[in-house]
Amino acid sequence: MAKRKSSSTQEDGNSVEAQSKKLKTEPVKTEPVDRDELDESESEAPLKAKQKGKTKNAETEDIDVKSTLEGEKFIELGKNKRVTVRSFKGTTLIDIREFYTDKTSGEQKPGKKGISLGLDQWDELKRAATTLDQLLADVRK
Repeated sequence: MAKRKSSSTQEDGNSVEAQSKKLKTEPVKTEPVDRDELDESESEAPLKAKQKGKTKNAETEDIDVKSTLEGEKFIELGKNKRVTVRSFKGTTLIDIREFYTDKTSGEQKPGKKGISLGLDQWDELKRAATTLDQLLADVRK
C-alpha cells in the first residue's frame, strides 16, 4: 500500500497545499470565438444572439459582442478590459474585469482587478449614468 505524503513534507517543494493552491488558481480558458467558424448546425435563435452589432438601437450598432469557448458573451472595453455577462450559482452577474495574456499558453486569463455587479447594482449604475456623465463633464472643464 502506498503512503501519502503529509502536507509538512517539502522534499521537492510539491506539498499537498502547494498542489491544491495550483489547482484553485488556474483560470478558465477565455479565448474569443470567431462567429464565422461556428457550426452551421446550430439553431436560428443562438445565431441571432451571436451576431456582431445587429441591434435595433443606433447607439449600439458598432458594439462587437464576442463569445468565449465556454459560451459566455463579453464586450471589449479596451486592450485588456472586458465586460462579461455570466451566471454564477444561479445569480446573473455583470463582470467588469482586467485580463492578462498568459505567457506560457498565450490565453487571455482574468486578472485580480475587477468587480462583479448583481442585477440590482447594475440597474442602479444605469440609473445614475446621466448624473455620472454630468459629473464627468464638470471634472473635464
